[in-house]
Parts: sequence; C-alpha cells; structure tokens
Amino acid sequence: MTLLTREVMLDPYPAYGRLREADPVCWDDQLHGWVLTRFDDVQAALRDHETFSSRRVDALVASRGGTISPEMARFVRLSSTWMWMLDPPEHARVRGLVAEGFTPRAIRRMRPLVEKIVADLVNALADKGTFDLVADLARHVPALVVVDLFGLPCADAAMLAAWCDAIKVFLGGALDLGAAGPPAARALGEMIDYLDEAVRARVGDPRDDLISRIMAARDGEDRLSEDELRANLLLLIMAGFETSIDTIGNVLRGLLSQRAQWDLLLADPSLIPTAVDELIRHDGTIQLTHRLLTRDLEIDGVRLERGQLAFLMRGAANRDPAKFTEPDRIDVSRKETGHLGLGHGLHYCIGAGLARMEGAAVLAALTTRMPDLALLPDDPPVQRADSLQFRGLASLPATAGER
Repeated sequence: MTLLTREVMLDPYPAYGRLREADPVCWDDQLHGWVLTRFDDVQAALRDHETFSSRRVDALVASRGGTISPEMARFVRLSSTWMWMLDPPEHARVRGLVAEGFTPRAIRRMRPLVEKIVADLVNALADKGTFDLVADLARHVPALVVVDLFGLPCADAAMLAAWCDAIKVFLGGALDLGAAGPPAARALGEMIDYLDEAVRARVGDPRDDLISRIMAARDGEDRLSEDELRANLLLLIMAGFETSIDTIGNVLRGLLSQRAQWDLLLADPSLIPTAVDELIRHDGTIQLTHRLLTRDLEIDGVRLERGQLAFLMRGAANRDPAKFTEPDRIDVSRKETGHLGLGHGLHYCIGAGLARMEGAAVLAALTTRMPDLALLPDDPPVQRADSLQFRGLASLPATAGER
C-alpha cells in the first residue's frame, strides 16, 4: 500500500477514510514509514516529542534512496536547523528567538496593512469581472505581506515566490525527487545568497523589520548560529508565502463550492473567523507531519520500532468522525474545535495568527465587494498533484457575478 500516487495527491480523502476505518496504523511501502490516520493517534504522536522526534531529516532522505549531490547535501544540512526539525531544548531556543514577529500584538499591528492589501486586490478583481482567485489574489496577498514584514523590496516578491515554489515541491514528497531535487537545490542556493546579502545590509544599520529584530535577538546569550539564522529566515519566508497562498485558495474553493455556506457569511459576517478555521480543518494546506521514532512502541495493536519513520496524517485526522460530526461537510458555524490543521503541541504553527487574519480579511473583502462571486462552471479549479504533504490549487477561475 502507498499514498504516494498522483490519484491520492489529487484527492486524498477517500484513501484516508479507507485507512482510518480498516488499517489506521499501516506501513507504506513507498514512504518507508508508518501511516497514522486516526485523530487520537495523530494528536497523541504530535504531543509526544520524546517518542516521536522532529529530528528526521537524515531518515527522510535515506527513505527515498539514491545518492546525495553536494548541492543537496547543503540543503539537508540547512534544513536540519529549521525549528520544525528540532526537539527540545534546541527547538524552544530557536523558536523563541524568531517568534517576535508573530506575537498576537505583532499580528494586530499588521491588520491595517493586510486589510489594505486585500482591499486593493479585490477592488481590482471586481473591475475585471472574471479572474483567477489563485493567480490574481491568493498569490499576491501573502507575497506583499511577507516582503513588508521582512523589509524586502516589493519588486523581489515574484523571485522569492519562484524560489519557494521549487523548494516546496521537493520538500513535499514529490513523486519524482530526481527531477525536483536540482531545481530545489538551485533555488535554495540563490535564496540563501539573497538572504545573506539582506543580513549584511543590516549589520550596523538595523531597520524596522523582522530580519533586523531576529538579528538583534541572535546577538543575545542564546544566539543563533549563522546556519540557524539563514535557514530559519528562509523557512519563515517560505511558510509565509506557500502555506498562506494555499490556505486562501483552499478556503475560497471550499466556500464557493458550498453556496449555502457562502450565503451564511453574507447574512452574518461575524461567522468569518469560524469559517476560516473550519475550512482549514476541512481541507488543510499541510496534510501530514513526519516524525522519527526514538523507541519501540505499540499503537492499536501494531508494533512500531525505534528508528522508523511515522507519517502523522493531519488531513485524515481532521476528517475523523470519532472527533468531528459529519467531518466531510463544511459547516461555517461548527462549534467543535481542536483540529490539527495548524499543528499541535510544541510545533504549533508560529504563523497561525497571521494565516487566520489573512484568510478572514480576504473573506470579509470578497463578501462585501462581490457577494455574487462564483466559480466558473466551465473552467474548473486545477488541483496541484506535486505533493503529498502540501495541498493547494494551481488555479481557481471565478467571476464577480451580476452586481
């Protein structure tokens, strides 16, 4: 059995359902690891960082076989210092030094900027009549937010997005890693060189941006190494681009495919924050988290061994009927909480507040400016099939409607 197929990448939920019901802890021959699909099992594993270690880079690389080029060796070395690849106490040290830009207070300060970016983009779409909600909206909102947050030139947003796209395809479990590897390695090298130059420009000349604040924290007692600084700047920028693009696209596709739920938001805009959370649960951007087992253990009668990989299928857990009533249905007024779409435990998404704010700003602007917004029936959405881990749309054609 394997989940690593194009069919599953296009629509994983039927396969998740079959596994959750009949084989909730199963071995995947292509992933070379255990697949967990039930909510309770996935949540428990995310909590247990002593048994399910985040230090899995070497094991992941080895699981896919083949030789490592010098360029990919650099990729592996840097990615091993990402905070989502670390266990305590290193994880707390690195996360604490980069977290300042994502505190609730920092997110509140960004709200006017985010709302203006969204309003300008939505007004431009309304004037066009027909458009692509991914290419013309979802890709631009996080790009403009990220370059402002990090103090980077707006003109560089497209270049940064292209680098992030290439790296993400490789990271996400592409079917052909041989083809995905060289572009990812080139993108990594070019992006690291770019960030090194941005850091050098701020030495002795700090600015009011997140790069300068992380550099200032780096000079403290628990300082970041050079590799930790560049690697985690890259991670934060990539997450700010890629997960937000996919979240906005998935949220809009889900809502506009269920017209009654869109109409509920038109009637009661106070439901918008709940709607964003529900749609992250229903069709999350990050479908899985991998971990490395540090000891032998048994789950649901199945024996797992130290040194093996575990794939914690958050997308499957979020559709578990043992946790959520009618989990395949979108319900923007759902009262049940506690989904795993943004992670759980120590590695809960550092940018969750920003992602929710961007999604809510997009829905507020679209429901106000284009209440008749609709998907184009003869031009269906294009689901990407380049990753098992990351789920998003390549395009989402739509029309502003009659008003």
